[in-house]
Amino acid sequence: MALRRRDTEFKHLGVSYLDFKRVQMDRVLTGFLMRLNHRGLTSRMVRRNNLSVAEFTSEFTDARHADSFQGFADHPDMARRWVETQLLDMVNRGKPTQAVAGLRPLHGLTYKFRDYYHSRPYGADAQLYEMLRHARGPYGTLALEEIRKFFFTGLDATSAVSAHKAPIDVETQAVLHLNSQVRADSPHNVKGWYSAAPLCIGQADLLADDVVRLLALKDLLPRITMVEYLKILFAFHLALGQLKTMKLLPQAVARSSADPACGHDRCPAAADAADPLAGCPFRAGLFVDVAGVPGSPAAALAERSAEHWLRRIPGFVRAAYTVRKLDEFAEHLVGQGKEIRSARGYFTVPELLRFGTGNYTRLRDEFFSARLTSITDDIPVSEQPEEVRPLLDEAMGLDPFERYLELLMAYRGRYHHKYVVDTIDALLLKNRPGAAIVQPHQGRRRFILDSALLEVLVQVALLRVNPRGGSSPYTHHTVSLRLDEFLALLRNRYGLHVDRLPAGDGFGPAGLEEEAALRANTEAFTTRMREIGFYDDLSDAYLTQVITPRFTITEHGLVTAGERQKRT
Repeated sequence: MALRRRDTEFKHLGVSYLDFKRVQMDRVLTGFLMRLNHRGLTSRMVRRNNLSVAEFTSEFTDARHADSFQGFADHPDMARRWVETQLLDMVNRGKPTQAVAGLRPLHGLTYKFRDYYHSRPYGADAQLYEMLRHARGPYGTLALEEIRKFFFTGLDATSAVSAHKAPIDVETQAVLHLNSQVRADSPHNVKGWYSAAPLCIGQADLLADDVVRLLALKDLLPRITMVEYLKILFAFHLALGQLKTMKLLPQAVARSSADPACGHDRCPAAADAADPLAGCPFRAGLFVDVAGVPGSPAAALAERSAEHWLRRIPGFVRAAYTVRKLDEFAEHLVGQGKEIRSARGYFTVPELLRFGTGNYTRLRDEFFSARLTSITDDIPVSEQPEEVRPLLDEAMGLDPFERYLELLMAYRGRYHHKYVVDTIDALLLKNRPGAAIVQPHQGRRRFILDSALLEVLVQVALLRVNPRGGSSPYTHHTVSLRLDEFLALLRNRYGLHVDRLPAGDGFGPAGLEEEAALRANTEAFTTRMREIGFYDDLSDAYLTQVITPRFTITEHGLVTAGERQKRT
């Protein structure tokens, strides 16, 4: 390899906190809860020892704890299976190489029992936390507060001490028991921690709004169900945020400035609007195959949609390299006293883009000419790979910075492409419950709308904020939606297209065959809604084809099933 480590450095926190590895949402949520408990920082507690199922099981079967966990000591095998399947997050579950990664994130304190090497969130926990922290309006702060209330249940409000004031489920009781066996932890303070708004602040707003809505149901759903809902919702929004970044960053780099519609104060997105992304030039449009039948016309359109988004990855990788190297260039100028770093201690992406303009041409050429010279000094041009040699020739007409970037892409482009694809697959929960993408064995990827993901989005869509002065203990009340209204909401809020093609994201006007595929996809969507229990055909009348919530919450409180039946 002709490149040094300083050349291959790719990650910039202003672009994404993701390390671009295959992540698991249990570990992402565990890391997020750790940051939530320490206001964005990680914990000083790092477990490097191997945890075992037997070690955890013994905590509940020990005779000393018989009063708290009655019957566990009498049935140790059943207790072990409960601990392994319901309480623990396992690596290579069911295989001879299985190991304990930690506790499943059923409570806010589970991060204390994670194995550092087996429970890595690869930056997705930081990305999630920073999205919620920087969401505009009240929802970002409110979302973090509501998540804290839900996950840190059973604890005193001002400490990590157990405070059993209300009945709690057995999983929470188990975590609180384990928590009493370990020392208190403290945050790991990081000097100069980078904390800037994500490139797509509108996506952060939507995430925060969705979280607040969904947690309005926390007292009506089993705890495990709500945790699964949150994991699916978090993964989905992280994926959408990455897709939008892949769309907007290359354009920002090409113009050497952020788009006029982007930014904390300029973004036109409004989370509570009927079309929350109206006016956004970087809306993500994904055509999803609802029926999930490989080889169907709708599946072919979904494959085409996925392929279009994956083709954006090389442009994103080059743009990300551009930002990273401009940051190194800017730090070099600061070191020479030719630039002044802001009081926050780092440059944001919009600030870095100006270092790619003509105002810095001479200094930029000098800096990256030295980088190129160091590469050719290590390995002469004649010994470089054949595809790299033309990039080092000045006759190509590229300036030193452009040649340097092309060289990085030649050496490292495929490497980063692979891992970006892996990350997108993981965040879209490929081939798993809640998936928005699927790939058959040796087949092509295609976007889908899995029933678990659809159920989460329906639950969110049927909730509205209570007007001021309402007497309900709930912050939201439920509504009903017509089928076409919900389809419009999926398009406008999340970019999920079922009955239309996403114009501008790989598709033009629909032809006759495509119209037939859209009709079949819409019919499959109606069937799927009926299967998950939110939709019932009352008649052929269009206005009576509505999606109804499982729990009816009015502005005055919860309506029971019996009351609902009387009203109808």
